[in-house]
Amino acid sequence: MRSMRNATCVIVLILSFSFSACHSQNTHYKNPKMTKEVKELIKMGEDSIIALALNSIDGNAGLENFTSATVLTNGEEVYVSFRNQYKYLPIHTVCYFDFGVNITTQTTYKNSVANPYDYTIEGRIPYFQLTEDFKKHIDFVKKAIGNVEGFEDELIIREHEDFYDIEIVSESQESSYKIKKGSGEIYDEFHAHLEPIPFDVDDSEEFKKVIFSEIED
Repeated sequence: MRSMRNATCVIVLILSFSFSACHSQNTHYKNPKMTKEVKELIKMGEDSIIALALNSIDGNAGLENFTSATVLTNGEEVYVSFRNQYKYLPIHTVCYFDFGVNITTQTTYKNSVANPYDYTIEGRIPYFQLTEDFKKHIDFVKKAIGNVEGFEDELIIREHEDFYDIEIVSESQESSYKIKKGSGEIYDEFHAHLEPIPFDVDDSEEFKKVIFSEIED
């Protein structure tokens, strides 16, 4: 249970923005009312804003380190979320997978994930970079799970000698299980229902994905 709590803490920040980005796919969605400063920043365009956010990182990360980059706003601030949905870790490794940059407040957020959970290294923690070998491990796990079309949750894959340790945290449930190498057999499953937030979130404070096509000149 402790490991699942750790996983939840690691990605809770990224999840809060990821769900907002998913909600933006609703055809009735519109950009929130923006301040003059935010509107001028958004007019720079998506690519320029993402490049600006990357410049705020320590210089050792680029777009190749992430599978997605999303620009979000609550009307008063602009936030860029860099994300790796599938987080694969060989044994005895630690990486930064997700990164957030609040361009308005000039603050950055990043979380590392390790295998095993308490593994640490001396010196700089590297950013994840997908290789062909890593992709093979991820594809094997996705095939074993099956039916991943439309899957938007975070999935952490920790490799061991003869199995993969899997963790998934969604908006309403957290799960863990093991997948046996070779056969793809799933075992030691654990599922826990997450209670909803016990208070209402002010919609005006929620960060949502920017729809650039709706930005007026």
